[in-house]
Amino acid sequence: MHRQKSFPLRFAEDERARARQLARAMGLSENLLYSDLIQEGLLMREQIECITRLRSMQVPSTKSIELLDIAPDVPAAPEDSILEA
Repeated sequence: MHRQKSFPLRFAEDERARARQLARAMGLSENLLYSDLIQEGLLMREQIECITRLRSMQVPSTKSIELLDIAPDVPAAPEDSILEA
């Protein structure tokens, strides 16, 4: 089993208050909200990095779209689905 390690985050109290309020409104724990935000942020940064690499290879945007067009059309994995409120 994967063992979680503690990792303290340091940020302004007003930002934490906003996060607490958002977590409450979403019915999430503050910890789960932070975990979700970190995962989403990492994914966005990884996508930006991939686009940056494609641009550095001077791949035209039309080729990038062609690559997406040949990707299989499959339903999202349950952990990747957006939950309806």
